[in-house]
Amino acid sequence: MSVEKPTDARPGTDMGPVAGAAAEPATGLATDVDTAVLPGGVAAAAARAASLAALAARADAHATAARAPRTRAAYAGDWAHFSRWCTAAGLPALPAAVDTVRLYLADLEATRTADGQAVFSPATMGRRLAAIAAAHHDAGHPSPTRDPAVGAVLTGIRRTRAHATHQMRPLLLEDLRTVLADMGFGTWPAGLIGARDAAALLIGFTGALRRSELAALTVADVSFHPADGLHVHIARSKTDQTGRGATVVLPYGARAGTCPPCAVLRWMGLLAAAPHGRPALMRAVLATPPWPDLGHLFPHPDPTDDSAGDARASTPVDAGATGTHGPAARSFRAPAPTLAGHTPLLRAIRRGGTLTDTPMTGDALHAMVRRRAEAAGLPGPLGFHSLRAGFVTTARRNGADHRSVRRQTRHTSDAMIETYDRDHAPLVGNAVTRLGL
Repeated sequence: MSVEKPTDARPGTDMGPVAGAAAEPATGLATDVDTAVLPGGVAAAAARAASLAALAARADAHATAARAPRTRAAYAGDWAHFSRWCTAAGLPALPAAVDTVRLYLADLEATRTADGQAVFSPATMGRRLAAIAAAHHDAGHPSPTRDPAVGAVLTGIRRTRAHATHQMRPLLLEDLRTVLADMGFGTWPAGLIGARDAAALLIGFTGALRRSELAALTVADVSFHPADGLHVHIARSKTDQTGRGATVVLPYGARAGTCPPCAVLRWMGLLAAAPHGRPALMRAVLATPPWPDLGHLFPHPDPTDDSAGDARASTPVDAGATGTHGPAARSFRAPAPTLAGHTPLLRAIRRGGTLTDTPMTGDALHAMVRRRAEAAGLPGPLGFHSLRAGFVTTARRNGADHRSVRRQTRHTSDAMIETYDRDHAPLVGNAVTRLGL
């Protein structure tokens, strides 16, 4: 008796469904392949190929996101510079030979301005090497920058260029008060810019933020807490590339002029007034008193009270405050205005007082700190990092230990705090103070 061999309904196969095509779960990715006009086996293979291509594109996108946008932009510029140099020298850039990179470093070191000043710093050269290494890694080539011969060249350049590290001077609390007192609150349009800059300075100083972190803040990232002060959510930072996030707290200040929650609330009040037109915004700005006359918008610890260090002891600062203590004193005097959470907190302001929806950039924040410090007559060099350095220095001089400082700065080790102590607070923890001179 003959047994009829079952035949596959799809021509071109001799082992049933093609490699489990019908059994595989769908990837959910759309393809551009018109399988209706293809034979069954070919259609399945084409669909799989298109699906894998789409997955490869998604994998590439995720790999690109592994580096921060600023890092990608810096690497792109550095790699372009190296590629142009290799083209001019008639040498391949990818993969590059070890000697090619050594010659490139030597050329960077030899590049001078008309007055003989070096154009490229050792730090810039190190970043160029990182960009070259990243390009080789992404292309699947071993990096020539790992060779000890390349490292020896860069080490020699650093020794030749040995000089004191250029650091920003810390902006201490008294310096910050000087800057704030110099602002034209209650005037137009200087008062609008002043309210924004005061909020930026106090958030940056009290929160020990990096410029990129402050520039990225949205309205939704700040929230007022009746007992703590201002909670600021940092979605992503230099040391948190995976976006776990962190929250720093800006407490209520004993003085109205340096109270971070009050400064942020004043600025948010102006943001709320802006949609009602320029006259409404101008009235809100002109109603702001000058810096010495600023009043608290929130209850705050009473600096004359022995329990001022206790977060539970506070007095409501109001026209008719009687100095009562307790939880009831923590009710908000001025509720925060309702603003769209996705909008940037710190925004660019054009000449004449035109408030935009464009966020301030990190470079703009850096320039603002320099401009304000110079206008106040403070010695430099000063920049945005001066706020972070000022927080660490002020806290250490006031007796804060390493752990409590790192809790706000989010440094991962005590080494950086020791650097601030050495450069800006050399007497902190120094045995020279115990000599009895």
